[in-house]
Amino acid sequence: MSSTLDEEEDEIKLAIAMSLQQSSPAARHDAFASNEITGAEDEDEDIRRAIALSLQETQPVDGLTDSAQASSLISKDSAPPIDASKHSTQPPSKILQAKDSANTTEPLGSVGLDRKAMEQERLARLSKRKRDASPERPSKRNGRTPPTQTPASTSTITHSSVAVESQYPRGAIKRTFATGYPRTNDITIDELLQASSIHIAVISSFMWDADWLLKKLDPRKVKQIWIMNAKDKDVQLRWVREMEATGVPNLKVHFPPMDGMTISMHSKFMLLFGKEKLRFVVPTANMTQIDWGEVANDWQPGVMENSVFLIDLPRRKDGEAQDRNKSTKFGQELIHFLEQQKVDQKVVEGVSKFDFSQTDHLAGGSWKHESDHPTGLPGLTQAIRELQLDNIKEAELDYAASSLGAINDTLLQRLYLAACGESFTTNTESSNMRNHVRIYFPTNETVERSIGGPNCGGIISLTKQHYYASTFPKECLRDYDSTRRGMLSHNKLLFVRGRKRCGKSFAWVYIGSANMSESAWGGQRVLKNGKMGSLNIKNWECGVVMQVPDHKVAAVELLDGNIPPMSVFEAGGKMLEENQGVCRTNADDSDVSEGSGGSRVHAPTTGDKND
Repeated sequence: MSSTLDEEEDEIKLAIAMSLQQSSPAARHDAFASNEITGAEDEDEDIRRAIALSLQETQPVDGLTDSAQASSLISKDSAPPIDASKHSTQPPSKILQAKDSANTTEPLGSVGLDRKAMEQERLARLSKRKRDASPERPSKRNGRTPPTQTPASTSTITHSSVAVESQYPRGAIKRTFATGYPRTNDITIDELLQASSIHIAVISSFMWDADWLLKKLDPRKVKQIWIMNAKDKDVQLRWVREMEATGVPNLKVHFPPMDGMTISMHSKFMLLFGKEKLRFVVPTANMTQIDWGEVANDWQPGVMENSVFLIDLPRRKDGEAQDRNKSTKFGQELIHFLEQQKVDQKVVEGVSKFDFSQTDHLAGGSWKHESDHPTGLPGLTQAIRELQLDNIKEAELDYAASSLGAINDTLLQRLYLAACGESFTTNTESSNMRNHVRIYFPTNETVERSIGGPNCGGIISLTKQHYYASTFPKECLRDYDSTRRGMLSHNKLLFVRGRKRCGKSFAWVYIGSANMSESAWGGQRVLKNGKMGSLNIKNWECGVVMQVPDHKVAAVELLDGNIPPMSVFEAGGKMLEENQGVCRTNADDSDVSEGSGGSRVHAPTTGDKND
């Protein structure tokens, strides 16, 4: 594996690929010739609008009782591979000071917790993937200025022990806040954390800005566990020692198992424990200022957008931990995931003291070729079966991603099958799915004219090697140009819509950390002996599948063959006023219907040595 990574090292330096590279007119035409690749412009405009991020202002409606709406949690995604053998062992240079000097014995080294330090730690492999949070003034770049808005407070939270009512008992998908843009049902990091009402926060992220986060969550008042990314044991131990040496109270760092082929802890989630509720969060954003739409300069608008799923779970009335076998699928899978990540047992017990009863609608199911807790694409397969979204005659897939791997027809087919609730087996016949899958990724022109420009697009990546491979499905690409004009997207969103064999139409969306790659979803092939090789997933990932309610699907005008249009995911206008159950992109929030919160979360798996 290491030799393969070494061969790709030079290409990783071109991580911005189509987005950031200056290319010849011929190359650009080859990459995104709009007429040849996108097909009908009207359809693309409909799709862009549906996955766009600045629809009209709307308000969520409470009281929806459509039990058909469901969600399922899945773990996966693709972050840039990290070769631990080449991981820098030098401590980052940036120094952060603890908030309470009386409790601080040493300065707090960022130990890879902020963007720049993380990039220094990975410099040998990632080179120019650094993302700059302070670009040139937009007026000097392209004059593209977003609409003004009433500023949202991004100041440090004043903590106090205050109980906060559950806002999202059934779950919601919301867009992240962006400085300088209208507040269209988005959510700020402060509104999400509710720091004044929580006493414990368990946060998992691929990248960190420790200084920024400690201003949001005072460690003197909120006990914190940060689940971080580092494969090398020596690096992990050094970070733990440095954190302990700072004397910052109530703050621990944790590293999940990174054995075998597992090379990246890319999952993103939060467990925010309050007096009366547990808020569980799955964002596409890292714990960095730029990912949550905040900026360091008063003149600078937000440059990066993300999405977030959140659900508020009430504390059990008896105050006791529930037997996992009596919990819902959501609760069982979440606890399994935490145990696989070797999170403190007290955290697991704490989660068990909250009520998952509103997620008990999920159907049971299993994938015979894996364990009871399949991961990656087999995990998606099982989740779709449990949601009773399988038995599909035809489906259309639209994938908005911030990083693309070595995509080929095999991966497209495996993704399509999983989205239909079907397994990839030795008897699976090869099939061309390029006409049924669209992948949204910004062109070089889109990045150039964005507010942040190329300097703020470093985390949005596609290598030149992957793009120019003969097997790469270029015709599946679509330009990801947000309707929240000028912003780049860090979303990972998979929209699936289609028709079942019984003739019933359906639609659902995945939100999480998984980009479009085998590192995220897992590689699996037929071996020379005719048997299926083991699933090889290189990353820890996490995500949620949410169904669009049946009556919402019935409310839209169906396309030929009873395929719902992309507008089925929109939450704007009259339909949202009548129904809060829409699951959409980062465009605005969509409260989920009753019983939303089924889960499937999984760890990465190692590959078959014979594969």
